[in-house]
Amino acid sequence: TSLFQSLTQTYGLTTHVAWRAAFAIVPAPILLFVAVLTFIFGQDHPAGKWSERHTLPAAALAAKQGHQIPLDYSDKKTTSSSESSKDEKDAEGNAAVSVRPVIAEEDLELVKSTVDVAINEPLTLKTTVKILTNPLAWLPALAYLTTFGVELAIDSQFAAVLFSLFSKKRPGFNQTTAGYYTSILGLLNLVTRPAGGYIGDVVYRHYGTNGKKAWTLLCGLIMGAALLAGGFYLQNTRTSGDESLSILMGVFSVAAIFSEF
Repeated sequence: TSLFQSLTQTYGLTTHVAWRAAFAIVPAPILLFVAVLTFIFGQDHPAGKWSERHTLPAAALAAKQGHQIPLDYSDKKTTSSSESSKDEKDAEGNAAVSVRPVIAEEDLELVKSTVDVAINEPLTLKTTVKILTNPLAWLPALAYLTTFGVELAIDSQFAAVLFSLFSKKRPGFNQTTAGYYTSILGLLNLVTRPAGGYIGDVVYRHYGTNGKKAWTLLCGLIMGAALLAGGFYLQNTRTSGDESLSILMGVFSVAAIFSEF
């Protein structure tokens, strides 16, 4: 909002151009910078190198349960090279030694859910239909719709709501002021998103998948209760016109925080 005001008032850009310029000046460089950091410092796989993904306890447990672990081109090439090297050593009369990582039985006990034993499989029409007709496949999208979607809805309309309520009650409360108040909800993402991920990891570590489900449901219930409270508050104060800015910011901040968690 501050950048937008600067572009329109100081540099004389129209509102149509200023919004687009603001996105190119701030969010785009941040996204590119984070992408570069991820490329340089990020891991290929949550557990390390992509080439070592078959050495995880989950992969060992999946193989133990009879799953066929598909190999990509690089894996097949590595396996073929290893077999060729072994044949050459056998032909020379040398002892061929095969070194493989051993997964301890106690490590297999750390696997707590079917997500932990999920492995990449070739996508076929049959598996695609199976995925699309499985209600569980739609849950992440629906959860995202009811959390991030709520946040976007609040961010897009909250400034207009504040302006309509307080522009005549508070001197100097214009659309820019309403935008500043609304931007606080977006600024919360800097804290709530990392905090939500950390809390989710801690809950999962101690209580497994069921604990994380309970945490997700709790966040959704608190978010929904805050939205209902805000709606009822606005409805009850519509006739009297004694809305409180601090109450509105507090209630909808709670909704935003738990939607971002």
